[in-house]
Amino acid sequence: MELLIRIRYALWGPFTVLFILLTGIYMSWRSGFVQFWCVKSLLRQIRAGRKTQDAGAPAITPLQALFTSLGGTLGVGNLAGVAAAITLGGPGAVFYMLLAAFFGMATKFAEIVLSVRFRIRQDGVPLGGPMVYLERGAYRPGLAKLFCVCCLLASLGTGAMTQAGAITAAVTAIVPLSPVLVGVIVAFAAWPVLNGGSKLIARTASVLVPLMTLFYLAGGAAVLVLGRDRILPSLALILTDAMRPAAAGGGLLGILTARCVSDGFAKGVFSNEAGMGSAPLAHGCADSKSPCEEGVLGAVEVFVDTCVVCLLTALVILVSGVLDSGARGLALTTLAFRGALGSFAGLFICVTVCFLAFSTIIGWSFYGLTCLRYLTGHERGAKPYLALITASVALSAFLPLDTLLLAADVAAALMAFPNLIGLWTLAPVVQFETQKYLHAKR
Repeated sequence: MELLIRIRYALWGPFTVLFILLTGIYMSWRSGFVQFWCVKSLLRQIRAGRKTQDAGAPAITPLQALFTSLGGTLGVGNLAGVAAAITLGGPGAVFYMLLAAFFGMATKFAEIVLSVRFRIRQDGVPLGGPMVYLERGAYRPGLAKLFCVCCLLASLGTGAMTQAGAITAAVTAIVPLSPVLVGVIVAFAAWPVLNGGSKLIARTASVLVPLMTLFYLAGGAAVLVLGRDRILPSLALILTDAMRPAAAGGGLLGILTARCVSDGFAKGVFSNEAGMGSAPLAHGCADSKSPCEEGVLGAVEVFVDTCVVCLLTALVILVSGVLDSGARGLALTTLAFRGALGSFAGLFICVTVCFLAFSTIIGWSFYGLTCLRYLTGHERGAKPYLALITASVALSAFLPLDTLLLAADVAAALMAFPNLIGLWTLAPVVQFETQKYLHAKR
């Protein structure tokens, strides 16, 4: 455990934090600060009525890509991950999660624009993602293969074991079941969806994600309504605690090495996955016409994930006054809801975690299948890979959730590096596509 902590803080040291932050700033400039016009663009798309596919079409729709990607991001990071960031880094970590999200909106927009711009077709089905634009745009096939390998490993850790571990922790907290039995049940539940392939995964995510997101937001809103007099003091605490690294002296290096910054950025990236290159794997496989229209979906996705869901979790924890209770991770989030929901809090968190984490498992399985398609030219090897995913879900019961969250941070960093190199290399393409899109909409 100590070794894993050292690796995690080495990978998420000042260089990584600065690299991701500078990438987000650079992509904000190249995209004309998409953060300020993405919502307007999305509303314009909705009013225009985006074309939808037939149910039997081979490719997934842009909306299915959005929910598959959101399914991959909305999960344990929004509940246990936020609680872990506050516990390890203090309330100020929330500020850096939001800062990571603000610039992450531009990063994810750029990723998806490039993914759609350079995508290819296999057997008539679109295939896009960082590995495609690393090979066809940046001319770095070695980095493309490295990204795929890291993604396949991350799908087992971030996608399968971490999420299944969260389900196990949530269920065993309210039901006297063996963790191993819970892991096996989750594995059996996941297999039919995974065995149905990419199309069934996308359809399942498009149903699960919106329903469970609204369910969680309703519960969180109930807590905030009851504790509304403590919302403003909690927001003030986030800001004042975030400034402490700067007040401590030590300049930029001191700020970047502070744990509240490191944990805030790491948990922010783990939650919304901006910079990791995972979301472009879904959006690049959508049958969309415009790179920028698809990219706008990714920018809004980051906002929903971090600035809405993660911030809601953080405020619930701070407003409820349970930060110093000694509870950690998912137990802290559950305790925070208990003040408003009473004995129903455990069941509420359990249901939320089960469905959001399940959607993340299948979402990351989609990413892994996409990388397999790129490496092999088709979905050969899909059955053994999906069997390995299912086995990882079952085996998650043997590892504590805190360990799995640390491993997820490591996997996020390993995926991010080749993807970020591709973004810096192809930034002029992002700017060209953005300017063309904005000019056409005037």
